[in-house]
Amino acid sequence: MFKELFSFELRNGFKKWSTQIYFLVFLTLGVLVGLGTTGAFDTSTSDSILTKNSSLAIARLIVGMSGNIMVLINGIMMISIMATAIQKDYAYNFHGLLYTTPITKSGYFFGRFLANFLISIYVFSGILIGYFFGTLYGLGTSQLGPINIINFLWPFLIFTVANTLIIGSIFFALTTITRSTLASYLFCVILLLLSILSDSILSDIENKDLASLLDPFGNFALRQTTEYWTPYEQNENTVPLSGILLWNRLVWLGIAVLCVGITYFKFDFNQFLQPFSLFKKKKNALVETYTNSEKSLQEILNVQKDFGWIAKLKELFYLSFFEVKRIVYTPFFGIIAFIFGVLLIVISNYMKSMYDAESIPVTFLMAELAEEGLSFFLLLLIVFFAGNIVWRERENKIDELIGVSTVSNFNLLFSKFLGMVWMVIIMQIFSNLICIGIQFYKGFYDIEPLTYLKFNLYHLPYYLVLIGFSLFIQLIVNNKYFGFFLAIFPVVFLPILYDYLEMNGILYSFNSNGPTLPYSALNGFGQVLYSYFIVKSYWILMMLFLLFIALLVFPRGKEKGLSKKYLLSKTSFKSKHKALLFLFLFATVGLGGYIYYNTHILNKSYTEVEMEKMRVDYEKKYKYLEKIDQPRIVSSDLKIDIFPEKSGWSVEGIYYIKNKHQKPIDSIILKYPNNLDGHYTYKKMQLASPGKDIFNDEKVGLKLVKLNQPLQPGDSVALNFQYAFEPKGFANSETETDVVGNGSFFNSNNLPGLGYSADAELSENSARKKYGLKPKPRLAKVNDTKARMNNFISNDSDWIRFQTQISTDNDQIAIAPGYLQKEWKANDRRYFTYKMDSPILNFYAFLSGDYQVKKSKWNNVNIEVYYQKGHEYNLDRMISSIQNSLNYYTKNFAPYQHKQVRIIEFPRYASFAQSFPNTIPYSEDIGFLTKIEPDKPQKIDVPFYVTAHEVAHQWWGHQVVGANVQGSAMLSETFSQYSALMVMEHEYGAPAMKKFLSYELDKYLQGRTRETKNEMPLMLIENQSYIHYNKGSVVMYALKDYLGEAKLNSILKKYLEQTKFQEPPYTNSVEFVNLLKKETPDSLQYLIKDLFETITLNENYLKDLSYKKVGKQFEVKLTVGSAKYRVDGKGKSKKIPVNDYVDIGVFGQKSKKFPEGKELIFQKVKMDKPEKTFAFVVNEEPLQAGIDPYAKLIDRNMDNNVHDFKSKPEKVNLDADEKSGGAGVKVTVNTGD
Repeated sequence: MFKELFSFELRNGFKKWSTQIYFLVFLTLGVLVGLGTTGAFDTSTSDSILTKNSSLAIARLIVGMSGNIMVLINGIMMISIMATAIQKDYAYNFHGLLYTTPITKSGYFFGRFLANFLISIYVFSGILIGYFFGTLYGLGTSQLGPINIINFLWPFLIFTVANTLIIGSIFFALTTITRSTLASYLFCVILLLLSILSDSILSDIENKDLASLLDPFGNFALRQTTEYWTPYEQNENTVPLSGILLWNRLVWLGIAVLCVGITYFKFDFNQFLQPFSLFKKKKNALVETYTNSEKSLQEILNVQKDFGWIAKLKELFYLSFFEVKRIVYTPFFGIIAFIFGVLLIVISNYMKSMYDAESIPVTFLMAELAEEGLSFFLLLLIVFFAGNIVWRERENKIDELIGVSTVSNFNLLFSKFLGMVWMVIIMQIFSNLICIGIQFYKGFYDIEPLTYLKFNLYHLPYYLVLIGFSLFIQLIVNNKYFGFFLAIFPVVFLPILYDYLEMNGILYSFNSNGPTLPYSALNGFGQVLYSYFIVKSYWILMMLFLLFIALLVFPRGKEKGLSKKYLLSKTSFKSKHKALLFLFLFATVGLGGYIYYNTHILNKSYTEVEMEKMRVDYEKKYKYLEKIDQPRIVSSDLKIDIFPEKSGWSVEGIYYIKNKHQKPIDSIILKYPNNLDGHYTYKKMQLASPGKDIFNDEKVGLKLVKLNQPLQPGDSVALNFQYAFEPKGFANSETETDVVGNGSFFNSNNLPGLGYSADAELSENSARKKYGLKPKPRLAKVNDTKARMNNFISNDSDWIRFQTQISTDNDQIAIAPGYLQKEWKANDRRYFTYKMDSPILNFYAFLSGDYQVKKSKWNNVNIEVYYQKGHEYNLDRMISSIQNSLNYYTKNFAPYQHKQVRIIEFPRYASFAQSFPNTIPYSEDIGFLTKIEPDKPQKIDVPFYVTAHEVAHQWWGHQVVGANVQGSAMLSETFSQYSALMVMEHEYGAPAMKKFLSYELDKYLQGRTRETKNEMPLMLIENQSYIHYNKGSVVMYALKDYLGEAKLNSILKKYLEQTKFQEPPYTNSVEFVNLLKKETPDSLQYLIKDLFETITLNENYLKDLSYKKVGKQFEVKLTVGSAKYRVDGKGKSKKIPVNDYVDIGVFGQKSKKFPEGKELIFQKVKMDKPEKTFAFVVNEEPLQAGIDPYAKLIDRNMDNNVHDFKSKPEKVNLDADEKSGGAGVKVTVNTGD
């Protein structure tokens, strides 16, 4: 019987048009993704050394199509196929007849289950089949490796097949037991919850195992298993079914088998004869309600009939309240709301900024968090209830009764629409109340109810469009489940398609917001609020037009076809409805025209490909100019006017430019901001010395002037310029954030310069090859003598004199580097004059805002913090960091060259701080709103660290500035990282550095997996932030540990004295490394090679540990191992002999003072063999021991460095690691919280 039922179900499943549509959707998506990744479309090209058909690439594709919003799409498909395998018999009243036939329980149960499981596999195989054929376009290119069918089949087996079995089994079990798909939809939400929770938890490196186990799709387990794989390993290795990934698969497959087993044993043919409900109703409730509402015949006859518009309006609202009650009183809504509340509470604990530091729960961050979470849940609620309220009457078999009622189609439809709007508002209020509760729970009482209301109103139009569209789909499609799929399709699939085709027009990107900005306490929703509501009005009008179209086919009767529905409904579609239909149509077209005018006429819109081609044209047309020697800017005198309300600014200035070459210069190349958008108005760009304009290309911002009299060596000439930036209308997607209503911040990159700009060239070598251009190095070679004539900040200047007059609105403060000379008000504007008293780099910024100011001092240096009112939380930590930094850097490196340090807050449109001469713009997002936990020294004090790093740049970057060659970032960023680390260590102690260093090591190991060209040694870095920041921190801290803090500081001080305020040729990393070699003992010379000159990774591990008590003391025995690997730029590693000094430690009881445990033994040992055994005697009971316990070395796996004495360490297979290319696994930290 199994065979017959199985084959019958399989044939019927494949005959369904919905099955083939689902398969074709995934097949098409797979083909498009495959074609897109191999460059089939005329889209922009980025460099990558990863192959598109490796085992890991396929696995990432599969799990990427399972998580986040795709949970809903996949869930709807799975529910329509697997969940209803048995339930459909009950839904269509076929079970009574079927169960009288001589079928067996096992044959029926497993025949239905396995057949629908195979159909689901068929549907989801479409993505892989499509991707395989799509990637064939890249045959013969470096984007594809050898075609290996195992690379496709293995991920398909452990992810597609396994996930289909896991999720399908749970859906099947829930629906079969409850005889309703409601439980499966609820589980869909739980899946989404698990996906979001895993993503939040994964942000903390201490919780990666938990996050990986929570995810039923294996996405996070895959990420954790392969997170440190280098490009070489990603291309060559097969995804391993081991470790946390194996545990993830076993746990969830076990749950699936358990669900199916329980369902089978509970299933009985008689179960469908009794109604099932999770929520029992009182039998007399309905009767009692009916009895209390009885009316006499006379009362009924005396009812006054009213068909006026007021009555119709009342009817509409009464019906809408009825609809919202039918929604919010359902178990589904209640459970969804409960799950959302739990999720909001949980993820509020993961509101993290940098280095896992928690954010202060200010209202706008809480409101933002709530709306982000709410968007997923409301999407599900809207799509689900749109289908339910449209199909409810038909499913409950009262559609004919409704059909003959006097209620108009308009009221029937729009009451459903309004009912769902009330539902959204109820959920928004619910989320607000939870957020306020969380704020109170966390001890935050500065609640801003109006901010919550602003967020609710801001996001409401999005939901209005989604509600209208979902209702429209359900009304024109004669299948509720397919309607679910179509309603989600433009939300999920269209963005993916548009992304690959690089299409982002707000006129066709479904429910687009237009250009948006994150909410900022300084600037609210920003200047994009007007364009946001224009764009939303366009989509709302389109939605209303579609709803009126839906009125023409509103189901009123038993007719099913659209044409028959139209014949029934057109009689009720009155002239006023037709007028409104055409009004909405014309309004949509008219507003669309207005949007097009703004986005394509007032603002030019360019695709990524068009931008690529313009860069190519620039290089081909003007590359010859690079060989023409140019004078240098030596003085900048500016007048800047900032207009915050208009988002505009203007400049009038004079540069003095000097010929520093040994020969005359007869041609000067002027570069200035390009006018691609048409927002610049150029009034003057003129040299004081007469000459002839050879060309002036405003499109690219380049002008060539031939001087009548060549500029002689040592001579100078003035350059006068004047132009204004005046934005018009609004753009398609991006908006300017330089000048905003409050918190403007822009820098000297917006001002004129000299010479050909190589930065404007196409930088991606894969794209350059497409256009016939030679490969372009990221930076010049470290000893390139020509490149060393420029510093890494500027190619047209060295050290300059600087002064500026800057004006802004009357209620704001304008700030620029330098010292305030004068301040006054005129014409309802506020003016400031700043002047530097010593030469600076040609690198400065301008800021304006309605600031509060907190002042302090360090010796004779003034300290000022300009901040948004209400952001006082961490000002004292910032000021303390400035004072400690000035003290440490002055004492150990050189005197501070300025008389003031200023921090200026700017909106969270960017998350960084940047150091200009005595001026540090600082994002509100990375320090002002970070929670400081002084009672937990192992928690990283982010504002303290960031401030120390930026103050350090006043030495490393503004005194010592490297040449524009490889390794220059080491001299500025790495040295600033080290300087900040030392200030932190002196503030919090050495044990507190472990977590910071572990994060840095983790980010380095992850960063090298995303390398697009070649990883470089530290001294040869090419603007690779994961090296100069993250690896640099670990390297410099290790160097300090081996040489000693005083010794390393003396080397840095000597280097600074030799190179500060240097003129060309500028210093490079080779000069520092040579000095370091000279000052380093012979026994530690290997460190310089390992840390600076090569890419070297270690594998230190604890093999065995034990102790025994001898009297009052304890004898400890440790066996430790150490291996070392030399790695090339692609990540291929080779094991080399080890002969290194490494820390070894034994630790006792943990405490607040000793978060990693009290050091009972801590010393360096010589590892001249792969493994060695050491014995120690300690005075307290040891709890943990290990090698390199503080993560001072670049270690591929910190998990096996330290272990407790209660159990034995896991065996380390170094040979397997070497064969796989030295794949790292993970870094976790036990902070003792």
